[in-house]
Amino acid sequence: MVEFRTSGGTLIKVWVDNLEEIETLSQQQLHQMGGLPFIHQHIAVMPDVHLGKGAVIGSVVPAKDAVVPNIVGVDIGCGISAYNTGVRREQLNEEVDGELQFWRTWEKAALQEIPVGFNWFKKNQPWDGFNIDLRAKPIQTYLEERARLQLGTLGGGNHFVEAQTDENGRIWFMVHSGSRHTGYRIAEYYNRQAEELLARSKTKYPTHLAYLSADNRLFDDYLHDMGWAVRFALENRWRMLERAVERFFDLFDSDRADDAASVRTRGINIHHNFARIENHGGESVVVHRKGATSAQDGEIGIIPGSMATPSYIVKGRGNPDSFRSCSHGSGRVMSRTKARKTIDQSDYENALAHTYTRPARGYVDEAPQSYKNIHEVIQRQIDLIEPVHTLEPIITLKGDPRAADD
Repeated sequence: MVEFRTSGGTLIKVWVDNLEEIETLSQQQLHQMGGLPFIHQHIAVMPDVHLGKGAVIGSVVPAKDAVVPNIVGVDIGCGISAYNTGVRREQLNEEVDGELQFWRTWEKAALQEIPVGFNWFKKNQPWDGFNIDLRAKPIQTYLEERARLQLGTLGGGNHFVEAQTDENGRIWFMVHSGSRHTGYRIAEYYNRQAEELLARSKTKYPTHLAYLSADNRLFDDYLHDMGWAVRFALENRWRMLERAVERFFDLFDSDRADDAASVRTRGINIHHNFARIENHGGESVVVHRKGATSAQDGEIGIIPGSMATPSYIVKGRGNPDSFRSCSHGSGRVMSRTKARKTIDQSDYENALAHTYTRPARGYVDEAPQSYKNIHEVIQRQIDLIEPVHTLEPIITLKGDPRAADD
């Protein structure tokens, strides 16, 4: 871990070996973030750090009596859920004639039940969480007309449904997704409200980091609506995870198809784009985690790699220096634009050769080469987490890359 201070004196703690590992634009963004007037103690930056919109991805920002919608970001509540089926991969080989054919059949069945990309359900999906009035009245329309159709759908970008195997040969399923279009609209609405408030009072603030003070009703309104988006995102993941597991047991052992009923009780969930009020250093502060997850002492978390590299199930150590947080993944080593320009399709295909994942040309920006080394990322935060399981990918399902923000 290295430390530096911004030009305004804000302390930044970064879980890397040296600052040269952080791209110049991300360093500039950290200096901008340090200009916020209400930082509590310091800003913690995880080893998967890379450039984001408004704030670096992989940052933990504690704020005294303020919340910054653009630090949480547009995909509120985005996170990972995972489930251990208890089935050993060798059992699959024993009982199924041809593993490739098994996973191709599972892939087809899963995609019939999990809309991806711009696809939604044709009928409203029931959920008690829809019985809510958002404080942002203009967003209520999206909840009524779009969220009810998008619940249980994957979206695109870096979101995925994946089958994996752990160090003991047990098969797991993992889902990465967020709050879809309604969460995006909530973020956009409150950022605009914050900008207008600060403009009226002629208050200066760092670029793209407009904030809401705790003495304004919009502070509570944002936390209320953001909280709904976090719950929606979680329900979204559980439903996809249940369907992925159900289709697995349909094919492997239909008598165990009801095992999916235990997904929510035995599964793991961790989200990485949210803000909540916590106590740190004896102070009640709003902790923003943008591309970072909670890692309280003993808390079980998930740190995914890429389509071709391992993911980790971890246990938090509750380190106060990181505000009891850890990274949310391996982090990008190059932008999507650069990846599309520089990664050769054949190299992309070779990287996935040990999996059953289809190397779709449209997803070259998600190629393993565009991500940091997950093993190094884990080692650089070993004071924040303890690895519990290492999961190797079997097959990854993704949506339309153009649906990254939807």
